[in-house]
Amino acid sequence: MTLAAIVFDFDGTIADTEWPVYVVARDAFRAHGLELELREWVGCIGLADNMTLAEMIEEALGAPADPEIVAGAARRREDWNDRMEIFPGVREVIAAAEAADVPLAVASSSPLSWVEPHLRRLGLIERFVAVRTRDHVDRGKPAPDLFLAAAAALDVDPAAAVAIEDSRHGCAAAKAAGMTCVVVPNQITALDRPDEADLVLESLVDFPFDRFGLAAQVS
Repeated sequence: MTLAAIVFDFDGTIADTEWPVYVVARDAFRAHGLELELREWVGCIGLADNMTLAEMIEEALGAPADPEIVAGAARRREDWNDRMEIFPGVREVIAAAEAADVPLAVASSSPLSWVEPHLRRLGLIERFVAVRTRDHVDRGKPAPDLFLAAAAALDVDPAAAVAIEDSRHGCAAAKAAGMTCVVVPNQITALDRPDEADLVLESLVDFPFDRFGLAAQVS
């Protein structure tokens, strides 16, 4: 294929935002005398419009969540968010795309108010021509809308674009949009690898640049 664009998912693909969210939620569940198993949690990864932590606890507990525990979880999550780093290989893929004049976009199920500040803090916001989030579409993943919106913003044929994802739901969205999908599972989504992925990598460090007509860049 002649590569026209690369579209990144954000959470769990560019940065490890998903593990901290799980740990904070798990500990809040335990503070209510509940357990939140990782295999149960993985099912919501990549979806849009998930319940809030308070709603999840209330559903499991059958009673309202303790507001102090929920507030404490939110503070802990914010502190963790400020220290998150970019996954290995992300910068190299971005650099290779830029060197080949291949435009980049982000397609995320999270809101813009979450994605944009992180991209700015990580020094990546200027590297993406377009950022499309749950705020820009009627349907989130696994519907194809986000990837189609990203392709439209870049003015490229989705069939000539590569999506980089971490989750089953994200992969389903990319494939429904007609994109080639490279999946790089993280420590959560490794428990639910999608069968329909065109390529599954252990890390973006292993990205096959030659396969997509790109040249690895010396950092």
